[in-house]
Amino acid sequence: MQRRYRTIFDLKLNESALAIAVTDPSLAGKLTAMGVLPGTLIELVRPAPFGKAYYIKVDGVRLALREEEAASILLDV
Repeated sequence: MQRRYRTIFDLKLNESALAIAVTDPSLAGKLTAMGVLPGTLIELVRPAPFGKAYYIKVDGVRLALREEEAASILLDV
C-alpha cells in the first residue's frame, strides 16, 4: 500500500499536521532555517488573500510562506 501525504494546501484553517519532508532541494535550507523540520507540527493560521501566501505556525512562531514554499512541504496524513 502506498503512503499518502498532504501539503499545506490540504489543511483546514487552524488544522495541524506533522512535517515529513521538503521536496524542493532549493528551498530545503531556507525552510529548515525557519524551523520546518521532519516531525515538526505545522498549523495553518490562515491563507493570504488570492492564495499567494500562507501563514503557518511552527513551534509557536508565525511564518509567512510563498505558494511555492508551502507546496514543497509534505505533511503526514
